[in-house]
Amino acid sequence: MTGARAVTVLTHQRPEQTAAVLEVLREEARRQGVVLRFDPEETRKHGLVPGPGIAVGAELSRDVELCVVLGGDGTILRALRQYAGTAVPVFAVNFGEVGFLATVEPDEVATGFAAALASDFEVLTLPALGLDLPSGRHTAVNDVSLHRKVGERVASLSYGVGGEEVGFVRCDGLVVATPAGSTGYNLANGGPVLAWGVEGYVVSFIAPHSLTARA
Repeated sequence: MTGARAVTVLTHQRPEQTAAVLEVLREEARRQGVVLRFDPEETRKHGLVPGPGIAVGAELSRDVELCVVLGGDGTILRALRQYAGTAVPVFAVNFGEVGFLATVEPDEVATGFAAALASDFEVLTLPALGLDLPSGRHTAVNDVSLHRKVGERVASLSYGVGGEEVGFVRCDGLVVATPAGSTGYNLANGGPVLAWGVEGYVVSFIAPHSLTARA
């Protein structure tokens, strides 16, 4: 990969926690001649003003070489959704509780940013989910959940893989998650966590009415 020239920056909602790391990123960007792009929300959140190597109030664009995230898994998933289907990689610094989706921890940012802005990294491609509905086809980066109708009793569902029926279950719904989304609703639902790089999905049932149906 060639060196990154324009980079989007996304952060979580606690700017006081990311201020020091953001300054490290700005210093490294200036050193490498990279322009950091901040959308209107990020500009307001951090009180940014125009300056060398920084574009403030810029609309989110896919015409960048990299997206740097300072936040937890929720913020990282927002970035992954924004750049799903593009060649823009997401480099994330963990400021959350779990950090399953993060690239580095805050104490690793000096070397991490130097490598990231120079595009000195391996890109890991994540699987996504496609959902066909009457309204059209939708793409999910993390998970899809199906629930019984409000006011209805338990749902009866059959499920399969590759067109072959696997089983039948009575439950209140189900969650289908990618590795990136397996730490969210799926984990809270009792499902297992899938490691990055696993080419597969996890299905967990919501309140299954069965002694054998498990994630």
